[in-house]
Amino acid sequence: MSDIVLTVEVDRKAKEMRLPEGSTVEAMLDSLGLYPDAHIVVRGKTPVPVDSPLLNGDQLRIVKVASGG
Repeated sequence: MSDIVLTVEVDRKAKEMRLPEGSTVEAMLDSLGLYPDAHIVVRGKTPVPVDSPLLNGDQLRIVKVASGG
């Protein structure tokens, strides 16, 4: 199995990541130490479900979700 290479923007800083082929959005968040319940991953302008597979060359943005009362 080979790796996939993707670009992830976190806190307005882009970084390149290498993950095993077949990795999901949830696996990527886990590798970054981020909780899926507290973040939304966006591909283009579309939110991506945590169980979606990542694609080689993906350009993703991670948005922190704020909630409160």
